[in-house]
Amino acid sequence: MSTTSDRVPFVEAQFLEDVKKTSEEMEAPFDEKVVKEVINAHSDLMYESALQVRGSDKPGVALLFRLLMNTAADTVDMAIKHGWLHPDDPMVVLAKSARSYFKGAVEQPEFTLDKGCDGLLMYLGGLQPLEEVLGVPGMPEGIRAHKEQFLGMGLSQVVCLHLQYAEQLVSFFFLAQGPLSKQVADQLVAMCGAPPPSESVYQDIIGVLLDSPYYLTVVMDYSTGKIAKIELHLLFPIKLPPGMNIPEVGERLTSFFDMPSYEYEDMDILSYIFGDNSQGNIFALRAYCGGLRSLFKHWNIIGV
Repeated sequence: MSTTSDRVPFVEAQFLEDVKKTSEEMEAPFDEKVVKEVINAHSDLMYESALQVRGSDKPGVALLFRLLMNTAADTVDMAIKHGWLHPDDPMVVLAKSARSYFKGAVEQPEFTLDKGCDGLLMYLGGLQPLEEVLGVPGMPEGIRAHKEQFLGMGLSQVVCLHLQYAEQLVSFFFLAQGPLSKQVADQLVAMCGAPPPSESVYQDIIGVLLDSPYYLTVVMDYSTGKIAKIELHLLFPIKLPPGMNIPEVGERLTSFFDMPSYEYEDMDILSYIFGDNSQGNIFALRAYCGGLRSLFKHWNIIGV
């Protein structure tokens, strides 16, 4: 984990004030009782983790926060203990299976500000071959069936597994080789059946990625294996290099980025989500406290 010299610890009262105010400004649902319950359940982890908050440009979507850690903690069992998850839920079984399968895997739980326990981002201990991820015991056959399709698109290395409990979605976070051409972007988005991104959206994306490697998420339905969404992630360095252009994100996400960050080094991300419409929805992710950029550097995340 990042050292005390480069991380600001969590302050509960300040966090509640900041996320409540931001939720109100974005007209996003918020339940303080739920958030306090999550904080109380994770006690020490709140102060040892890096916190990341996510907002959406889509009206009515609650903010979400993640606890990101470098030291393993059994957060799935914590959620079961508090009645948020059922031990026999196939998504829970898959999460436990993946944690046991990969040496160095670390759970990063996530919670919405209106309903609480929502999902799990699992760092796999480093880049893993696609074949290894597909080989996790309990990985659905419908997802395994995409192997050749993924390899044909050059998607062969996975850094994180993402599980969304209520929606029953399984996602692979791939590291892909750049540069991202419009043709390849169209082919990637086509995997979920969505129309190609517009030229303006593509220019927004490539204006940040430039010719570098990039992170791409393929979101799949647990039961059927159907690819539901494609997500392209734009990570912003501390100092923008020549030629990098920050996209216009609109009023909602501008309000989101007005939320305070207590990091010594900002760590902002934009994620373009394809599957709902041709323009793509946008998630904005902001490091709140705890040294997220330092943690990402420890994970060897490219672009930080």
